Amino acid sequence: MKNNTLLKNIGMFIVLFFSTIILKRLTVSYLAENQSISYETYLLTKTIYNIILAVVSLYIIKVNRLKELAGISKVTPKKITLVIIGGLYLVLLNIIFGDDITNATITNVSVLLIYCISIGLSEELSIRGFLQSSLVHYFKNPKKAVFIASLFFGVVHLIHFDKGIYGELSQVFYATFIGVMFGVLLLITKRIYPLIIIHTLIDFFAKIDRVGQDFNIENINVNATSLPNAVLSVLIVLPCLLYGMFLMKKYITNK
Repeated sequence: MKNNTLLKNIGMFIVLFFSTIILKRLTVSYLAENQSISYETYLLTKTIYNIILAVVSLYIIKVNRLKELAGISKVTPKKITLVIIGGLYLVLLNIIFGDDITNATITNVSVLLIYCISIGLSEELSIRGFLQSSLVHYFKNPKKAVFIASLFFGVVHLIHFDKGIYGELSQVFYATFIGVMFGVLLLITKRIYPLIIIHTLIDFFAKIDRVGQDFNIENINVNATSLPNAVLSVLIVLPCLLYGMFLMKKYITNK
């Protein structure tokens, strides 16, 4: 694959990625403004867009012959324990800092799980699967590719604009640090599905304490994060960055 063609495909992917996110947000906002939208409808609407992004990402990975770099080829996964260590840390954090679960039913918990699976699929196949793999192929430098893809992953979280300036900035660092760890783990394990599973569990336990809460358009911009909480959020996820950099130094070479 020629580099100019790959670069063009990366540009088209970025446009598609942001278009999907914006359309998802506009659709949810439209439904909330024009009719009552339940918790289940809210999540299922977002799930549809996530699945579309996952399917498109899988397609362009195959078209661009990136299956091996993206971790979807038929190879035996390596060093899965490394994924479990990083994932378990984040899952435990979400459990420890989570609030009491008050509105759980079989239905809304099931819908939440389906939604979290769609997040894991869409974000891993798109960011790590296509974007990072494309950058590895383009730069011939895995370390540079991991950092660029991770920064993109962090910046993407700015698009929500629902946590105030401190919350938004902390989300950028939070996602970037996790992105570095996940990106390195993909290069080491050579399979993406362990990351999809861990990503799903992280999101599920992060959101389970809000399960069943009714969605309304007024609550989009009322969850501003204070500066101390934003700093704390960054500090508690800093070990993910350090872990990723440790693994990068130990296992990854620019060959």
